[in-house]
Amino acid sequence: MIINLLVIGFTALGLKTILFSKNGLKKSLEWIIAAFILGYRTFEPIQGLKLHPIEIFIYASIIRVIITKPSNFVKMPTSMFILGLFFVTFFTIDLITRYNYMVLLEFKNSLLIILVFFMAKHIHFNKEYVIRLLKIYLYAATTISIIGIIEFVFPSLIANIFGFPHQPKGIGETVYFSRLAFLFWGSHLAANLIPPVFPILLLLKSEKESIVNNNLLLTAFILINLFSIYLSGNRASWLIITILLFQTIFQYKNRLMPKLKFYIGFLVTVFVFYVYSQPVEGRYISTFKALTGQIDTRYDSSGGVRLARAKTAINSIISNPLGTGWGSQGWVHNDILQIGSTVGIIPGATLFFAPLLLLLKIYRIYSEAIGEHKTMLFTMIGLLIFIIVSIFLNGNFFLVQTGVPIFMLWAIIYSYVHSNFNLNHILTSNQSK
Repeated sequence: MIINLLVIGFTALGLKTILFSKNGLKKSLEWIIAAFILGYRTFEPIQGLKLHPIEIFIYASIIRVIITKPSNFVKMPTSMFILGLFFVTFFTIDLITRYNYMVLLEFKNSLLIILVFFMAKHIHFNKEYVIRLLKIYLYAATTISIIGIIEFVFPSLIANIFGFPHQPKGIGETVYFSRLAFLFWGSHLAANLIPPVFPILLLLKSEKESIVNNNLLLTAFILINLFSIYLSGNRASWLIITILLFQTIFQYKNRLMPKLKFYIGFLVTVFVFYVYSQPVEGRYISTFKALTGQIDTRYDSSGGVRLARAKTAINSIISNPLGTGWGSQGWVHNDILQIGSTVGIIPGATLFFAPLLLLLKIYRIYSEAIGEHKTMLFTMIGLLIFIIVSIFLNGNFFLVQTGVPIFMLWAIIYSYVHSNFNLNHILTSNQSK
């Protein structure tokens, strides 16, 4: 009951700030990111219609945009126009021909990507604002990690506080590993939100932000989030942090932050040795086997199911390239295939290429940028890697609490880069917009 009252109070205060305070639209992104902590908690204003506080904040922000009519700072991405057109068209058709609750659920949750980008184009993204948003993301994700670790140590306590039964999760048929359930958040999917912490910490350290300028605090942030991801048993997150860490070691310019590579290499080595000292090392290796279709059932209880769903979605796209409609495919656990099979191959291909093309553009800028911009651009490359791997290996769009973090980071990256850089010529001055 107390938790529910706190959520109600948090939502009410956020609505008041977004709708009535000065700079409410800019503050809306801060409230949305902070709401990532809430997990699965929803309101049900009408029977059968559940709304997450994140959704409520987004709808309130759209209302503010409509009423105040702020200036546009960047253009809406063409990819979002394409997605929006297909999303709304298919929902209209489904509403007339085959409406059910799953149609509404998948449509409204997926449409949030369009609404987030629509909000973002009316907001001025300078370096200071982006850093502020990423700091809030760091705090939100680290809070999830800290409570998750407390749950691991005191499972009954957290279960009693947040009102969820404690049931350890096995990872396979023969090897047992007690996965963090993230009871207060509602699912082990909370681990999906944690990997962006690492490129964010790199940026904050390079900017000499007080919260991580102390090496002990920086190490604490890294170890807390790393250990939380490990305990979650979430192999997609394991894969993402592996890619991000190798990216940093082999590509980040050491002269920008002396001894960084040694520091990261030391932490990675310690973590790898720890993983391989545990009975779960087979699950880590099974992550890479699963990418080639080799499912090791000793460590992978869900890989076979996910592979079967992916094959079903691919066959559906081949048979019905124009899609089968919202809510018709279930949870595919792959956003590309989810969108491609439900609303057609064109929006599916759009979702496939849009982040990849943005990544290539930012990498081109990064390779030519002066030192002042290097770390920010490198961080955004890391965040885009997180986004791309996530939409390939997780079903983010299907749930508000896993989809909006992806949408928000994507919109921040796009808006910042298009506001502050000419994509054909790098800004070599200290210009700040």
